[in-house]
Amino acid sequence: MAEKARQTSEQIEALTATQKGEQAGITRRNLARLALATLVGSTPLVSGPIQAGAHTAKGPITYPPSDPELFKAIDSVLRKTREIWNAQEWWRLPTEIWDREDPTPIYVAEELYDVMVGWDILDQYIFPDSKNMDAFRWGYSKLFVKYLAPGVALALYDHWFEIKVRAKGPLSVPRHGFDRVLSIYNLRDDGWRQSLYAQCPLGPDTYAKRMAEKLVGDDWDEFYQDIKSRDINDPRLKQD
Repeated sequence: MAEKARQTSEQIEALTATQKGEQAGITRRNLARLALATLVGSTPLVSGPIQAGAHTAKGPITYPPSDPELFKAIDSVLRKTREIWNAQEWWRLPTEIWDREDPTPIYVAEELYDVMVGWDILDQYIFPDSKNMDAFRWGYSKLFVKYLAPGVALALYDHWFEIKVRAKGPLSVPRHGFDRVLSIYNLRDDGWRQSLYAQCPLGPDTYAKRMAEKLVGDDWDEFYQDIKSRDINDPRLKQD
């Protein structure tokens, strides 16, 4: 466990160095830009069945109804999580959101190779010697919850974030990201507490497609319907 914590600690330090611009490398954002440029430049974005290898699903996928009382309880925890992050008071998370009674909390961070297990490494991740985050905004949507056992619940939701790091040059530009998240909560005397937080990013090509979709303006449907309602007299624009 100590060796695992040391390796993850080194990854955290390496990530911090990258944010400061002290270490060269391809960032997730640059990789996404490259993937998006390649995708848009060479592959048409067509709608159709969701495919991954031999797996096919008719999209979009919707969740079944959640237990109303459990939904209300977990949604309250997530609202508090959002309040803490957007107030820039992240130091409240370990005591107000996480389950300190659980000796082996789990955090799956998208930017780290290894999974963090236990308070030694998790506290170091949340409370580093120096915090390079200048500002952070967080939100969530599409919440689904279910009981795994009495007093144990699973939550699945989408989250988004906007972040600005303390750095000079391009690294200082605010950026946006989004993920699916899977969390597990334990019911304690003071309410539901988070025991696992796992970010579940899309694959590079799917992430790039989703980014391209998110760039479309909110008024697109109105614009599209207006265009399609016009009487097109030019034969070159008529479809067979």
